Amino acid sequence: MNIYLQVASATIGWCFFHSFFITHFWRDTVCRRFAVCAPYSRLVYVVASTMSLGLLFWWLRTLPETTVWTWTGMWQVIRALGLIEAGVLFIMGAFAFDGRSFLGLRQIADHRRGRPSLEPALAQTGVLGTIRHPWYTGTLIFLVFCLPYSDVNLVWRAVFLVYTLVGTELEERKLAREFGEEYELYRQQVPRFFPTLKTRRRN
Repeated sequence: MNIYLQVASATIGWCFFHSFFITHFWRDTVCRRFAVCAPYSRLVYVVASTMSLGLLFWWLRTLPETTVWTWTGMWQVIRALGLIEAGVLFIMGAFAFDGRSFLGLRQIADHRRGRPSLEPALAQTGVLGTIRHPWYTGTLIFLVFCLPYSDVNLVWRAVFLVYTLVGTELEERKLAREFGEEYELYRQQVPRFFPTLKTRRRN
């Protein structure tokens, strides 16, 4: 198989399973058929996703590749600023979201205390009062600046770029279903990826 096709197939495969195992369909299936495992499903998902992504990138780094463009001169400064911006967005997003729920630790703690785990409220403070998806924005910026460009990483960059954009849209629809009018109002007031002069902070 052509190396570029291999890279695209492996990356698309990871993206598919990463999305599938976080759907309501899969979550409801686990809760219905494996109720005892349900409280741990989020933590297992996070660990499995992280490890499989690490394995994917380990494999990608073993492939022969040809550099087509590298960061030199003033471009290195621009790249550094881009990576710093991406890092700041990841950190600010981590402070704005409920990290324990994201990792699945709150669900496990609630299960051990014998109480149902409630869905977290719609977070709108901190960086979420400026943009709705700081982690997705950080990912897009990181994909642009992360490495010198090569024939191989152009393929997986493109796949992850499309996946991030599509994933954002799917996340938007999921949040709209979960929070209804509250999310619609939030969406009208706060932009998706990048702040604008009209952005209204909700702190």
